[in-house]
Amino acid sequence: MASLVTDYCTLCNDDGTSTEAVRWCIECEVFLCTDCEKHHKKSRSSKAHNTMSTKDYHNLPKFMQDISSQCRDHKKKYELYCSFHACPCCVTCITDKHQKCQEMKPLSDVLKQVKSSASVQLFEKDLKDVKENLEEIIKYLNSRINTSTEQKNKSC
Repeated sequence: MASLVTDYCTLCNDDGTSTEAVRWCIECEVFLCTDCEKHHKKSRSSKAHNTMSTKDYHNLPKFMQDISSQCRDHKKKYELYCSFHACPCCVTCITDKHQKCQEMKPLSDVLKQVKSSASVQLFEKDLKDVKENLEEIIKYLNSRINTSTEQKNKSC
């Protein structure tokens, strides 16, 4: 999944400079160069943000790269969750589409509940088991390929 594409710092790019990015901020959804990352870590509003290397970002499955914390319609951060429609909402969504919805909850509260629920922990365990099984299958298939290649070479 990794690519040879060079990512450029979103903040520098906004200023008209092309600086190679080294990190991806998950919360801000921006690429950061070394200098901007230093400022990002010091800023009160972003010092608690989680970042990852650009390499790790590109190793994520495409569907995970496409996940956004911003509303696609209004380009504002999701802040609430509509239980009736089972979807996150920005402030503008509430006035546009969810005026009559009664079950609005802070998104942060919903996420805390989801992360601490037993089903998420079981899902993580299941994913780990699947990964281990796939690794074993890959080892087995590689050994079969090697055996087959060796037998083919001996018969020639």
